[in-house]
Amino acid sequence: MQWMNGPALMISALTLSAAMVCGCAGTPHESVSAASSPSRYSALVHPGPDGGLVYVPDERGNTIPDFSYAGYMGGGVRLPRVTVKARVEPGGDDDAGRIQEAIDRVSALPPDKNGFRGAVLLRRGRYVLERPLRIAAGGVVLRGEGRGRDGTVLFGKGAIKGFAVPELHMNAHLIRIEGPGQIEPDTRDARRISDDYIPVGARSFTLDRTDNLKTGDRIIVRRHGNMDWVRAVGMDPESLGNSEWSWKPMTHDFDRIITGITDRRVTVDAPLTCAIETPWGGGEVIPYTDPGRISQVGIENLRGESDFDPAVRRSDFGNIDRTTYRGMEYSADEEHYWNFIHIDNACNAWVRDVTALHFAGSTVFAAKGCKWITVQDCTTMEPVSFAAGWRRFTYQVRGQLCLVQRCASDRGRHSFVLCDPTACGPNVFLDCIATRPYSSSEPHSQYVVGALYDNVRAPLTARFWKDISIGWAGANTVFWNCEGMFLVQKPPTAQNYSIGHIGIHAMLFNTRYMDYGRQDGYIESLDEHVRPRSLYLKQLADRLGEQAVRNIAHTVR
Repeated sequence: MQWMNGPALMISALTLSAAMVCGCAGTPHESVSAASSPSRYSALVHPGPDGGLVYVPDERGNTIPDFSYAGYMGGGVRLPRVTVKARVEPGGDDDAGRIQEAIDRVSALPPDKNGFRGAVLLRRGRYVLERPLRIAAGGVVLRGEGRGRDGTVLFGKGAIKGFAVPELHMNAHLIRIEGPGQIEPDTRDARRISDDYIPVGARSFTLDRTDNLKTGDRIIVRRHGNMDWVRAVGMDPESLGNSEWSWKPMTHDFDRIITGITDRRVTVDAPLTCAIETPWGGGEVIPYTDPGRISQVGIENLRGESDFDPAVRRSDFGNIDRTTYRGMEYSADEEHYWNFIHIDNACNAWVRDVTALHFAGSTVFAAKGCKWITVQDCTTMEPVSFAAGWRRFTYQVRGQLCLVQRCASDRGRHSFVLCDPTACGPNVFLDCIATRPYSSSEPHSQYVVGALYDNVRAPLTARFWKDISIGWAGANTVFWNCEGMFLVQKPPTAQNYSIGHIGIHAMLFNTRYMDYGRQDGYIESLDEHVRPRSLYLKQLADRLGEQAVRNIAHTVR
């Protein structure tokens, strides 16, 4: 089916009748048409007598999770304004060296009672960087004086050659925020989860023992998916008919803090976004320490630009329908900076008010060592790369409890994307937009769990990928009041949701990888938004009060 002339049409409000696409009303595991809904509230999440949201469970107790724990300091906390301790002027012979010296000088200062050492202020002007910048200590902020052409501009100069996986090579990131080491789980002190079934959205569970555990301890809640589970989701060689794309057993590690212990019942600070089931291997709790993870680090109010060779051009688009773009040339050099800002082994960090031009990969790449990260009010423009796999993932999350809000991407591919099973939710994209995208925003790896796309205007998918090792990409994903073409399908043993979506439930990007024969996910109120406007912000207000919403939001709920 081909009816469009270009990717810009993907975010337009093209619609079909809800009755034609959704069918009739049904149980929480079936589609519900807008016409059958008695109000503009969702049947699964709606206000109770006290005005707070009520979550309707399915037959096993699974609910749509509370996503409000995502973001800086666990959500609802205003990003800080850190005192300037060093200033750098443009125009020197070695801009990278002078900026790095200022960063290192502030990094050596003692932190205050809130963990802040100070901000490095880059005065308005153009800075030519012949090598990357690195922040390796907590409490340090890099701040500019504007994200426009006349603001603080960091220009990454020169070609970068000789690496096979550009997005993971440290010299491919113009700014690197990274602690010295990963978290350190103590697997010798693991405790088995006794419950046969822990539903999605739960915050408590029973352990076989709780000796030496206490409130405030940091733990990994590990969910196992054994080979029986791989067969149950149809990703074994026999189900697929080949071994090339089959899965092996996998685990999902939820990074949590203990908030209460009663006998052997443990409560944690944020919900789990994947069910834990004894037949699939059950779960365990593993205490950890994180001496190598830094915190209270920020990048703000500046502009990043990558050098590139304008003579390198292409007219093909990888796995995109080439008929649509025949004859269209674009800049495709890849021997330059891949990511503007790369964050790893960090918590309670932020990026705000930045603009990125000409990078091949991501404006912000939040790697698997990230927790409680906020990225807000950022813009990506004019990426330069081949428009094919693993490029142009403009806002990429591989960590946990991350919030990306009010961000824009132009000509990205998977613009708002979660990669790797390490991206255990809750993770949230809120009030974001993708214009002229070359593919859909989505969970984009094997069984990424617990993502919320809240008022996102972009083509979206939570689906099964055929003929590729991803298979089931997203589970327990929620699209809430989004706009644009989408595809949401139900993975065995889990669910994906589309509620209040305006757009066609049919994705025409990369049709080679689509399997339209899979069961639809839960679709409710197609072509009509529901209340509240934002699920995340309402959940935040319910948990922490209206001031928490005012701390972070520009729009009403």
